[in-house]
Parts: sequence; structure tokens; C-alpha cells
Amino acid sequence: MVYVAAVYGKWERREQGTWFFVVDDDKGGRLFSLRDGCTHGELVEMANDEYGVDSNSELIEVSYPLPADIIQGVPIDSPPTFVTTDRQVQVLVELSRLHVIRLSVSSKRMNTAKSDLPDGDNVGSDSEWGLSTDDEDWDAQANEYDDADDEPVDEPRPTTDWTNGEIDEAEADYSEYGRVPDEDVREKKVPLDDIRLKGRCYNEGGHFDKYRDAVIKVGQRFASKDELLNMCRLMAVVHRFSFRVFKSSPALFVATCNVNGCAWRVRASLKNEAIAFFVTKYVSTHTCYVADRVANRKSCTPKYIGALFIERVGIIEGIVPEHIVISMKVMFGLKLNYTTAYRSLRAAHEYVRGTPEDGYANLASYLHRTKEANPGTITDLVRDKLDRFKYCFISFRACMVGFQYCRRVVIVDGTHLTGKYGGTLLVAAGQMGCFTQDFPLVIVSDRHPAIANAIETVFPWATRGICYYHMQNNIIGTYHAKDIMYMVKGAAYAHNLDTYNWERFNIKTSNIAESINSAVKKAKGYPLPSLLEFIREKLSHWFMKRRENALTLTTLHSKGVEYLLAVREHYAGFMDVERIDDWQFSVKSGAGLYNVDLELRTCSCGVFEVEKIPCSHAIAAINDARLLVSSYVSPAYNKNTVHATYAHPLYPSASNFSFVKKEPCRPRSLHRPLAGKRNQGGKLG
Repeated sequence: MVYVAAVYGKWERREQGTWFFVVDDDKGGRLFSLRDGCTHGELVEMANDEYGVDSNSELIEVSYPLPADIIQGVPIDSPPTFVTTDRQVQVLVELSRLHVIRLSVSSKRMNTAKSDLPDGDNVGSDSEWGLSTDDEDWDAQANEYDDADDEPVDEPRPTTDWTNGEIDEAEADYSEYGRVPDEDVREKKVPLDDIRLKGRCYNEGGHFDKYRDAVIKVGQRFASKDELLNMCRLMAVVHRFSFRVFKSSPALFVATCNVNGCAWRVRASLKNEAIAFFVTKYVSTHTCYVADRVANRKSCTPKYIGALFIERVGIIEGIVPEHIVISMKVMFGLKLNYTTAYRSLRAAHEYVRGTPEDGYANLASYLHRTKEANPGTITDLVRDKLDRFKYCFISFRACMVGFQYCRRVVIVDGTHLTGKYGGTLLVAAGQMGCFTQDFPLVIVSDRHPAIANAIETVFPWATRGICYYHMQNNIIGTYHAKDIMYMVKGAAYAHNLDTYNWERFNIKTSNIAESINSAVKKAKGYPLPSLLEFIREKLSHWFMKRRENALTLTTLHSKGVEYLLAVREHYAGFMDVERIDDWQFSVKSGAGLYNVDLELRTCSCGVFEVEKIPCSHAIAAINDARLLVSSYVSPAYNKNTVHATYAHPLYPSASNFSFVKKEPCRPRSLHRPLAGKRNQGGKLG
């Protein structure tokens, strides 16, 4: 163990060609403890933790100037020494035992541009900065997804340089491979000057005509009294007056101007149809004073403004209250405050999707129609003795068929719903890359006891894995044990079976499920049928894009796997191979010696077994044996497997007019929790 002082800042090159490190005084100094065998990943993590650098967007660089007695005879324009590999860390540790070394920590924006192959002269990093996207969220926020989108990553790419001879210690998340660019364009808010906010009423000359559709004439037919009443409201908004219902009965409707003595009047009644009203008398002229009409004008209700906005503008996605304010002023000259606009927007959402109570009432019929449209889909709706909602389950057939091509690891995560009645959405997700065994099954989640109880009840044979991020936050936040995190991370990232029992996977976090939860953030307040339909549409879009992407592949494997093989083959060329027998090889990579068995498809580094993709040591052995590298890649990464995973489409629900027997379902109780019981039950995530 050695102790090394560290400062934060940046390197600058002086006019004389010398290099000088400018220290950031605000960041202050730190003292790092480096153990024997410390890795580059641990060193970078220490720097990240101590200086609070965002590892998702910035790249940590650790360097130091050479001691004076070593730098003698070295040209003055020689750059500082950067610590980029595990071997460089060991050099630093040994050098610190003999000389006083001050580490220089700096950061730069991460370059996500992908080159064809890394330059062997500029390599440097280890598993901390390799191919891993498993430790990065699909979005900047893991639990809250801003307005819609789920998958910004195209395909795997190194976030920094590579470690010469140690490429296989880089983590790789193979769910990223073959990912389609721009498959979910982040939802854009509607511009405040969008032409659609002016409504859809244009005359033949292309000019806006607010009077179009606002027409009443004798003999006109209205399908119901409500339709006639809405037309009277539209007339009042367009012509800026108020009316009152003078008489309303099942067979007669009379409306007059709100100013006493005014001649404006509408009279309609039933004729030969059961509910249709026909206008029998209409006086369109106002005989009252304009000042009286203005004085007697009443404000429109938010409910009517919301319905009017949907009928005239026809869009709801990306709309905020300010859009309502602008649209109503442009179309009808109405001046709304923010509160009214906000309530109108909520009413517009209910006009399109229904109320939360309607959602519970229609949930059973929605599930039935979904099963009709997607045969083989499994649904279950559980209610209590009073027909109040308890649980709802849905698993689409397309997802169940695709899961047989996924790895036997299920990631589970929950998110709270934000609607009137609350609740929790629990998502179970798999990762592409199949293994044919049905058992054992691994379920990755946070440490919530409800998930643990469910696993013990339904899958008692399954192994439960804890999300690395949740465990890390718990260790640091609860036990304040940041100094042992390098050991926790070492266990999480280990490949070797010699140290850790059971077969290992490269899935360490619940980010996959959390990202799906984030993708549905905008729908978490919807009524339940609308929420489930939003999820179905999202899944249908993902499946379609991936099917199209698989069909366009010109290589045997997905783009990401082909790129990874090319990178590993690049480094395999620098390794020395000694053949032991027909199948076993000894591969020397830098200071390491690795045993490769091509018959068993194993390597002592552990990567080949975990990833089912040849590591660089295995590729060196395969090339020495003059065999095909592609024959040693798991069929899970074959383009045909990718296509088969997403081969089945998800169809929209059958028509609302299909006969479905009504099943009662009431909203859950909204009783306020008793004092001291508010936090009972914990929190998911």
C-alpha cells in the first residue's frame, strides 16, 4: 500500500514546449491509497468519487510528471506520463515507493464518435472504460424519463481507448448490439408558433375562418341534444355572447340570449327519430346592445375549452397550457389565465383518453380485445369481493415467443404510477442473447422485499441477483463504506469461475427494466387501458424496427458483434500462441498467460464463457489453428436469431364495437393512511 497526493486541473503547454499542470484550487487536493495489484479501473473510480466527475459524460485522465532524477536527459517537450492500463498503475505504485509522486487528475468530454479500429499506439484503459454500456442508462436519468424516449444508443463503441492485451476484460452489454438508430425520436414539444394551433378551419382561399362549422339553420339535424347544445356553445364563443337554456325536456330544447328581451333564439324538437333533434325555429339576429352582451358574457368552462381544443386543433401530444392560451386567443379571441389553461389541458386529456374511473370500468374489455387481436396473449385481472381493482397482469404472445431467444436472466423493476389512484407498474425484461437451457433462472432486481417474496413463491428454484447500482448506493449511503467499493465492484465485474461460483452473466444492473419504466414516464398518469395501449404501441415500434434492422444485415452476426470481433482480432495479432494439443493452447498477452480450450470453448480469463463470444486470446488460438472465428460465436448473436426474437408483431386492440361482456371493476380505495403508517410497505426502486 502506498499513499499518493493528487490534485485536479488541466495540462497546458508553454511557449518553450514544456508542460505545466494548472491546479484547480476550488477542487482542492486528495490523498489516494493504492494497494498492490490496484487496477486502472479502481484508480479511475477513486478519482471519480473524490472529485465528483460525471462518468457518463466526462472521461477521467490520470497522469503525473516524471521525477527530476528520471527526467534528466529526456527532451523538455516530452509530455506527462498518463496512467492508462493496469501495468501503468503498477509502475506508478513501484515508482511511488522510491520517489515523491503527485498525481494530476483531469477530465475531458467523452468522445462518442466511433472509429474503425483503435490505434495500437494510443491504447489505454481497462474494463472500467471498455465496451461497457451496461453501466449506463439509456437516458441521463434512470428513474425519470423525460417525455419519451428510450434508446438513444445505436451500437456499442469504446468510450475511450483500449488496453493492449487486456481487451477481454472490457465489459460489453450485448443488448446494445444491432440497436437501431433513432428508433425512438425523443418527443418534441409543439412550437408555440405551430400553424396547427390556429385550428383546422380554413376557407377556399387558405385563410382561417372561425365561422366555419359554427352554423345553425332551420331544418338542421343534430344526432342528440348534447350535440345541439355544443353547437350553441360554439356559436356563443365565435360570436361572443352568452345564452341560457330556456326549456329542456326529452322532446324539446329552447335556448335564448342571456340578455333579457333579445330576439336571438333556437328551438329544436324530436320528429320521427328517437333521440335526434331538428331545428324548427332559429333567429340569428341579436336585438340587444353590444355593451349588454359583453356585460352578460360568461367564461367558458375548462371542460368545454378542452373539448373545443381537441375538436379544432386535434393534437394532444407535446401540448402544454401555454399552447391552449395561444390557440384560444388566435381562434376565438379568448383570454385565458394559466390555471384555466391547465385545467383545460387536463380536460382535453380526459376527452381523448377518458377519466381514471372510465379506465377501471373499461379495463376488462380492453384486456379481452387485446387477447382477441393477439391470440396467445395472457392477461389476468384480479379484484376483491367488492369488485375493486387489485392487480392486472399482461404478457403479449410476441414477447413470450421472443423470450425463448433471450438469456435466462429476468430483470425486474417497478415504478410508481402518477394517476389519481396511484399504483405501481412492475416490468420484467429480458436481454437478447439466448442460451438454450431452461434452468437455472436468474432474476435481477433491487432489494425490495415484495419482489423477493414473489420470487420465492413463483420461482423457488430461481437465483436472485441484486442490482449493482442499488447495492452500491446502499453501501455508500447507509453504511458509509465507500472505501470498500472497489471490492464490491471487483466481485460484480469478475469473470473467473475459480473465484466465484455458478455461471456468470454480464448483467449487473436493472437498467434494462428501469429504462423501460422511463420510456413510459409520460403515460404513468394515463387511465389503465391507455397506459397498457401506450406500452403495446411502444413495444410494437421496437419490434418492427429490430425486425427491419435484422433483415438489412449483410453480415452473419449483428453489427456490434462484428465490430467487437474486429477489435479483438486486432489485438490477437500481438499475442504469442503455444499449441499444447489439438484443442488446448497457451496464449501470452503482455505479462499475462492464458489457457484456451477450443473444444470446451473456455479461456482462463473467463470472458469466453460469460459472453459466448471468443475473447482475443481465443481468437489468437483459433487463428493459429486455422479455424473460423465465426464458428465459435454463439448462435444467439446470429442475425437469424435476432430476427426470430422480434419476428412476431403486436397488433392493436380489436374494434371497440366488438361485443364484450361488461365486467365490473371499480377503482381502488383512496383512504388516507393512518398516522405512522404512511411509509409502510417501502418504496420500489
